[in-house]
Amino acid sequence: MQRQRGFTLIELMFAAAATAVVIWAATGFLLKAMSWYDELSAKIEINRHARETFDVLAYGGYSTGAGNDGTKNIYGIRGSNLAPAVPGLRKNYALQYTDNKLTLTPDLSAPMSIFCVSPADPMPDCGGGQKTVQGWLGADFVVNSGARSVANATVEVTMTIMDPYEIQRAQNPATFADTYRTVFTLNRNENDP
Repeated sequence: MQRQRGFTLIELMFAAAATAVVIWAATGFLLKAMSWYDELSAKIEINRHARETFDVLAYGGYSTGAGNDGTKNIYGIRGSNLAPAVPGLRKNYALQYTDNKLTLTPDLSAPMSIFCVSPADPMPDCGGGQKTVQGWLGADFVVNSGARSVANATVEVTMTIMDPYEIQRAQNPATFADTYRTVFTLNRNENDP
C-alpha cells in the first residue's frame, strides 16, 4: 500500500488558525509600536523646543536692526536687570521675545487651526472655539520675580511646551504637553536699554 503525501484538511485548518493568531498579534504590536514612535518623536520635539525657548530667554539673540542702545543685541534674562513682561511673550502660541526695542520670534510654524473642545482640551489653555496656532507654547509664561526670587537677583520661569501636530489628534492630549521650570540670574547692574 502506498502512503499519500500532503496535508489533511484538519492540519491545514490548524495551520491557518495558528498563522492568523500570529499575524493578529504582530499587527497589534506594530500598531502599538507606531503609537510609541509618535509619542517618542513628539517628546523629542517638545524637549528641543523647550531648550530653544530657554536659550532665547536666557541669552537673547541678535537682530539685523539697531536697538535702543544702538546695538543689534536682544538681551536675554541673564543679560538684563529686570524680568521680562509676561504679556507679550507669546503670540498665537509662538515665542515673541522683545528686548532693547527689538523682537525675536524663533521657530514659527505654518499657521494651523485647532478646535477647542474644553478649557484644557486639546491644548493646555484652549478655552473654547477655534484657535490659530503658530508655535509650541501651550500656555502663557509664568514669570515669578518676586516671592521666589533670591535677593531680587533671580527670576523663576515656568512654561508649557506642546506638540500642536500631535495634540490635535491624540486620544490623550496631555501626553503631548510638558511643563518646564527654571531659574535665571539677572546679571545687569545698570538699567536695561
